[in-house]
Amino acid sequence: MIRGFYTSLSSILASMTRQSIVADNLANLDTVGFHQSRSATTDFGLELASSAGLPAEPIGRLGTAVIATALTLDRAQGPLEQTGRPTDLAIEGDGLFVVATPGGLAGSRAGNFAVDAGGLLVTGAGYPVLDTAGRPIAVVGEVTVAPDGTVSGTRQRIALVGWPSGATVRMGEGLVALASSLTPATGSIRQGVLERSNTDVAEAMTDLVGLQRHLGLSSRALSIQDETLADAVQLGRLR
Repeated sequence: MIRGFYTSLSSILASMTRQSIVADNLANLDTVGFHQSRSATTDFGLELASSAGLPAEPIGRLGTAVIATALTLDRAQGPLEQTGRPTDLAIEGDGLFVVATPGGLAGSRAGNFAVDAGGLLVTGAGYPVLDTAGRPIAVVGEVTVAPDGTVSGTRQRIALVGWPSGATVRMGEGLVALASSLTPATGSIRQGVLERSNTDVAEAMTDLVGLQRHLGLSSRALSIQDETLADAVQLGRLR
């Protein structure tokens, strides 16, 4: 009977977690370069055994709870929008821009750059965009960027690196953590273009409706467990 409480409650928590993920995707619908997150659910016992490096058999085949799995980032290309601004850059295909932050190197798909007072190409948050040699890019005159990242008037080429292997960690401000070893990307750069969020609105709304119904059913199951336990207690008193 207590097992039913754990099962129902874990289902409610997993649904709430997944709802917050979908809500975050929708909230960033207009965020440049945003890539939506995805999550699923799995058996808690199997996930616990996996994290401990144990086989699943000793736990048994009857699941007692569910848990939301780690986030995965949808790396599909977002829609490209023509802006005509020379400092707006978009990556077509695979790749991330490399920027220098106080916490180290980070990757970004958001190419809504600007030129700061020092003549450096920077992100909207003011972080320098780096070239293939790991140096900030000093802009000379009007910005012209070739598909391979070469910046006119300089001997610099904007660095594009591949997505980090494994789980992608968001750092906020449209940035993701980069692995210690960087690999070249296969994508190209388009100037005067921005990549918009790749959030699928129809899919997100469908997921929200499904999760809301799932949450309601799990809440009802929890209430039934509570009522059953109350009846059992009452029967014990009658004896």
